[in-house]
Amino acid sequence: MDPRIIPLYYLSSLAGLIMVAGGIWLIYKEKIYIDQESKQVTEIETPIGKFKTNLPALVLFALGFVPLIYPIVKSAGFAEEIRIQGNVKASTFPVQVYAVIRSDSLLESRGFSLEVPVVENAPGEYKILYMAGNLVLEERADLRRRQDGRIQLPDKELLLSAEEQFEPARVEPVPPEFQ
Repeated sequence: MDPRIIPLYYLSSLAGLIMVAGGIWLIYKEKIYIDQESKQVTEIETPIGKFKTNLPALVLFALGFVPLIYPIVKSAGFAEEIRIQGNVKASTFPVQVYAVIRSDSLLESRGFSLEVPVVENAPGEYKILYMAGNLVLEERADLRRRQDGRIQLPDKELLLSAEEQFEPARVEPVPPEFQ
């Protein structure tokens, strides 16, 4: 979840809490009336019993639950994440491993683990890219193969020949007169 949104969720919940508490207080004190001249309070009959209240305070109380509950419902969609794991053996480093919005850079042969969200209305698979030097390999991680919230990928070897390995260009030292 984007950390910039979290304060907005707290603000929304606080506004909802204030509306619910204010509605309860207005119902208890009978401060809002539908008709200012007669000052009549509305009587509501429920299976629990009869309540005397006024409609605006009751609506304020009921509408307060929307901003109070919205952040909880909205953040629940971000809760599920899948761990994609695998091992890489390569002859050149670093090896970059990408899965949609998460990546890992490997400076030696080792395992990797990427936690990625389950996106609604997605095609049901992630494209995993392995990049080492000028070699790029692609693999698909099928979300239907997950077990206990994990997808285990087969081991991957990225072995480059000596000609294929990337060598950086040699940079000449700075002449002494420029130091």
